[in-house]
Amino acid sequence: MTRAPRPTTAALAVLVVLAGLGGRALLPPAVGGPLGDALYATLVVLLVALLAPRTRPLVAGVVGLVVCGAVEAAWLTDLPAQVVERFPAARYVLGTAFTPGDLAWYAAGAVLGALLLAAVRPRARGVDLSLRHVRAAAGPRRRGARVAVPVGLVVVLVGAGGALAWVLRSETQDLSARLVVAQDALDGSADRVADPDVRADLAATIDDAHALLDATPVLDRLPGDAPALGTRLDDDVAAVQSARLAFARAQAGESRDALGPLTRRAEQVLAATDELAADGRGAGKEARAAAREALGTADDLVAASAHERLGDADLAQAEAVAADLAAQRATLDDATTALMTAQDAAVCPEPDQVWFPQAGKIAATKLAPIPWAPRYSVRADVLDGLVALDAAYRAEFGQHLTVNSAYRSYDQQVAVYNPDDPNPLAAPPGCSNHGLGTAVDISMGPEGFDGARYAWLKEHAEEHGWTHPGWAEPDGRLPEPWHWQSVETPTEY
Repeated sequence: MTRAPRPTTAALAVLVVLAGLGGRALLPPAVGGPLGDALYATLVVLLVALLAPRTRPLVAGVVGLVVCGAVEAAWLTDLPAQVVERFPAARYVLGTAFTPGDLAWYAAGAVLGALLLAAVRPRARGVDLSLRHVRAAAGPRRRGARVAVPVGLVVVLVGAGGALAWVLRSETQDLSARLVVAQDALDGSADRVADPDVRADLAATIDDAHALLDATPVLDRLPGDAPALGTRLDDDVAAVQSARLAFARAQAGESRDALGPLTRRAEQVLAATDELAADGRGAGKEARAAAREALGTADDLVAASAHERLGDADLAQAEAVAADLAAQRATLDDATTALMTAQDAAVCPEPDQVWFPQAGKIAATKLAPIPWAPRYSVRADVLDGLVALDAAYRAEFGQHLTVNSAYRSYDQQVAVYNPDDPNPLAAPPGCSNHGLGTAVDISMGPEGFDGARYAWLKEHAEEHGWTHPGWAEPDGRLPEPWHWQSVETPTEY
């Protein structure tokens, strides 16, 4: 009876141990666990051959399977647990728990062990002398082949398994890194993309990536799956970044366009306050300096966000410009309002008077003559309400509203207001809403507040967009039954 060569069997046992430990360390538990169980049984078969070299491979395989089954079944008692508790290293031999499914892997490992033994076990020599001479001549070579083939097979299997584990691990790490970048791109682009669909596509790909990473390698995830999904992530991230850049450029353009009216308003206010300052009636220097600085910064940002410059900007630059423009809009608006408030305090003596730089300087194109009193004008956008009010008034009293005053130019307001001997019925230039084109003086007759005309207007004027201000009421600061103004008249900044 031939016997398995112990050196070869020992070498195979060492390789099997290394393969088992490597599989446990490199492969995920779902793969490394079953592989370790199978190689454990293979190792037991090889150990049987080492202890009893003349044991046939089939018998060694059966013995190895029985031993592994016995070790597994021992966990139905408390004995293995007690041994492992005293000697933790014993878990490498005894395992950790009873798992019926392990028996199938033990069987596969026992078969592999038997096959390896059969491959290295030399055949029985015949009695024919000539054949013995032939075999004797070829013996060393055949014996070398019997050793090299199974060892090489194990080496190839171990190498292939290690290479597979390395590839899968590398792909997992690469996909995980791409996933972090993709999640950051998704989180950072909320409400910042021109096309929301690209974010939905990226979110779906991120979910697929998580599902792939959670899948069992080899069984559910093959080499190449992760790189393919990583390419999808890269493409979706690029689409999101492109949509985000388009959105940032559009936002910058909108903010630049919205800054235009605020810039013109600031320039108008500064020009008017500078003129008043020259006459010794200007607002404080600090308010004018702040407004001038805000205007200068706004001009610089408008220049920086020109179409040709914004078209060459990358995402970070475009978003920074858009944010700066939006912030400067608020800064310029606040600085201009603060300057107007300061100028108001300097030239308007009454708290209910509000200073506007355009008062008395409204362009003729924005004014319209009153049809039944064409020598007087109001702002064109409030005329329809005044015409409707006149029609209702005429139906009630049989005559038009008697208009005595409406829009006043700056010079006309200067003429009725004398700072040395101020007319109590006229506000300083810039402080009267007559200068805004939103006020009219209407004759109430000798009855004034006590007449039917005032009572009717008080009841019906607001139906047509006109009202009697509180300061002109009988108990107001300056009782004026004739002063009526549009509800569009600004009373604060």
